[in-house]
Amino acid sequence: MTPEAAYHEAERRIEAARQANSTKLNLKNLGLTQMPKELGQLANLTVLDLSQNQLTQVPKELGQLANLTVLDLNQNQLTQEPKELGQLANLTVLSLDQNQLTQVPKELGQLANLTRLYLDQNQLTQVPKELGQLANLTQLSLSQNQLTQVPKELGQLANLTQLSLSQNPDLVSPPPEVVAQGTQAILAYLREQREDGERQWISKLLVVGEGGVGKTSLLRALRQEPFEAQQSSTHGIEIQTLALAHPTEADVTMTLNTWDFGGQEIYHATHQFFLTNRSLFLLAFNARLGFEQGKLVYWLKTIRANAPESPVILVATWTDERDADLPLSDLKQQFPQIVDLYKISNKTGKGMAALMQAITNAAAALPLMGEVWPTTWLNFATTVRNSQGKQATPKRFWSAMTSAKVSPDGQPVLANWLHELGDILFFQDDDDVNDLVILKPQWVTQHISKVLTAEEVIQRNGIFTRQCMDQVWADLQPGLRDFFLRLMERFDLSYRTLENRDISLVVERLPFEPPDYQTPWQQKHQDPNYKEIAMKFQVSEILPGIPTWFIARQHRFTIEQGERRGIHWRTGVLFRDREGKHLGLVRTLRDESTNADYLHLTVRGPVPHNFFDVLREGLELTLRRYPGLKVTRLLPCPDPTNSNCLHEFDYANLTKRLERTLPRETIECPSCLEIISVTRLLFGLHYTTQDAVIEKIDSLQASVKDGFTGMEQGFAELRELVQREVLREIHTVQKQIESPCPSVFVLRPDDRPFWQQDIGSQRINLQLYCESPGCLHPVKEGGLYPIDNPQQWLKVMTPYLNRLFGILKYVTPVMGPWVNLSAPIYSDLIKNDLALSQALIGKLPEVKFSNDDRTFLDSDARNSGRHRRTDSTAIRTLYEFLKRKDPDRFWGGLRRTVTPEGDVLWLCKEHYKEVYPTSS
Repeated sequence: MTPEAAYHEAERRIEAARQANSTKLNLKNLGLTQMPKELGQLANLTVLDLSQNQLTQVPKELGQLANLTVLDLNQNQLTQEPKELGQLANLTVLSLDQNQLTQVPKELGQLANLTRLYLDQNQLTQVPKELGQLANLTQLSLSQNQLTQVPKELGQLANLTQLSLSQNPDLVSPPPEVVAQGTQAILAYLREQREDGERQWISKLLVVGEGGVGKTSLLRALRQEPFEAQQSSTHGIEIQTLALAHPTEADVTMTLNTWDFGGQEIYHATHQFFLTNRSLFLLAFNARLGFEQGKLVYWLKTIRANAPESPVILVATWTDERDADLPLSDLKQQFPQIVDLYKISNKTGKGMAALMQAITNAAAALPLMGEVWPTTWLNFATTVRNSQGKQATPKRFWSAMTSAKVSPDGQPVLANWLHELGDILFFQDDDDVNDLVILKPQWVTQHISKVLTAEEVIQRNGIFTRQCMDQVWADLQPGLRDFFLRLMERFDLSYRTLENRDISLVVERLPFEPPDYQTPWQQKHQDPNYKEIAMKFQVSEILPGIPTWFIARQHRFTIEQGERRGIHWRTGVLFRDREGKHLGLVRTLRDESTNADYLHLTVRGPVPHNFFDVLREGLELTLRRYPGLKVTRLLPCPDPTNSNCLHEFDYANLTKRLERTLPRETIECPSCLEIISVTRLLFGLHYTTQDAVIEKIDSLQASVKDGFTGMEQGFAELRELVQREVLREIHTVQKQIESPCPSVFVLRPDDRPFWQQDIGSQRINLQLYCESPGCLHPVKEGGLYPIDNPQQWLKVMTPYLNRLFGILKYVTPVMGPWVNLSAPIYSDLIKNDLALSQALIGKLPEVKFSNDDRTFLDSDARNSGRHRRTDSTAIRTLYEFLKRKDPDRFWGGLRRTVTPEGDVLWLCKEHYKEVYPTSS
């Protein structure tokens, strides 16, 4: 439609709405470039949709629509908004996202009834402090803009449950470490800022490079300390400080916390935890030996993968004996983080003045330098940094915060911030290691280094016994030894064996030579109904921790045999699923034709999709630890004609084909020229194929009911897969809206085995279920809550109930220690729950609601994408309901569990033990 035709169509619709006294007007997706002023005459209008047009401005007459409650202007080309919008006193929802706005009128702060304001995906560099007056605001979206700070007045928005600030690359206040903690953390920070704020002139200087290049001597020279010819090697990490005068701020002294990393290769895996972004790096190499022997490219790749936004200064040492020679321009092109090369002599001091000036200028430009901290937070942080103690109990730590006048809401936020900055180690949310606060992280790394270099651990290929621990950590009290061991497990550096908890395996000391994994691997190839799924993860570099961290995290699938207590080696592992039906092989390899490094995951067995999903998520979690790592995922051609086709499809390209509004469900293989079904190729690997998986489960279930023996093969695996996928989807939404609670339940009528005719007026109880995929079951004790207003509750929850009961119908009674009933009674209970659920879904359309307005059920569908199905309004309602009914959050004894794959599940204690079999 041409702009002129679109304008006339808008005029026609406006006139029709005027004559009919309409309350709603849809002018969406007409291609409008301007709006008729007559729009302002529609006095009865309550909902106006102008989204997906080409408007650069809207008429100020919009301000005359006094009854308007919903105004949607998203996906236009607006560069500014008229201040007259501030006159729309009844407005509750205003959508201005995906435009070109550079500023927001302060008059929006007059919209006292506004509950949702969408301003994401614009060009905003600031937002007015008047938005802090929107007392009823529950959702404010400011992500994907150019904000550098948000006004501290937003901290007074007591009803705000979702504040989105992601993807504002230059945002410094609140800092990324606080933003990552979510809405309540951001609000706590802003509230503290309202009291008072103070600039902090502290940041990090990380000195890396191979062992023996003179990193410690370099730092001594920068601190103007005398040169020591016999400087001892650094074990682990040494942390000191370097004071520098600010180059432009008068009377300001900058403090750099200098982290001197031991260069020996065995320490590299532990270093990854502290190579933090937004820091300054010095990469040192010995000019006498050359940049290649100094592994400059390796270190630059390591820095890029861990801290892609951090500047790097190259430092050539020992230039008094030989000049530095390296292709600097080529390196700068490949690694834009490089500031420059400086040639120095630790011995004579040559070149130190120029290096010191370069460090000063680079440090002054760091995001953390001059960052505004709430004064009480800064005072406490300074106290922690100056403390001589190495540890503190959480009780003492919180008490010290209270004494420093840090608010209760701000305390966990500040603790997480100090943890992310590397000032402390405190895993608040991990019950296994939250009983101690480490005030000197280098103390931990030094003791971990002792384990990595222990001769017994080396000789025994990573076996770390209790006797060895008592010797290596003889200076620690027994309780501290156990805590340090748990920290090593938390860092995925070791795990306790399933057979003997007094024996740990240190994965960084596994041998490089693989054991005989081919025999069991090839035997699986001979099994009947054998199938195989494989994926290649082509990475920009193989870094320390790949795949050893993965081996440690997924150790519950270890095949414990032989002296190694598993079929694993430094660059690979063979795992087996719980039922022993499937094997998974992970290896790091190099493509001889392209010289590219990659990880290869293959799973073999009758229905490999579920085990493949678990292992793949574990690998993905490992790779996500490196924010700058580039990963390309490839799937092999299914080779339908058995022509030995070697082509590999780009996984991202395949998923895009199915995510299109009109999916492209086939693709031609450029090698074998066969037409390949994308849905079959991605079956069980991507959420777009979830419907196909469900159809397969239904067909298997139907076959079993019809008496076909053997047809149940694959039902359990695919059921577990689809349940895990839906739970993953639900908990993703829970994280976004910060509503963590159990999400699987059934609804039971009160004191009746059936639903009444009008279920909206019937008393209903909610029964929580354990969320173990493949074994969903009602909790043993408690978790049963009456619903006080069933009619209203069902109205909000209907979309979610349809989604949830779609996976509950596959629940089958599985006996185990999680059941405190006899098998027949338990079986009847499950069958009754499923029958009631199915009957409820059938009756939901019959519920007599007080009105037919269901607009609040659209939730976030407006910007959710085509395939997202979980309703955030319902999830927030569930969260508030469970908090109100169970203030202590016992919730049937379910425990919030982050699995080794990164999934969040609420599990009973028995299923938690299945996930973490060696946990305390």
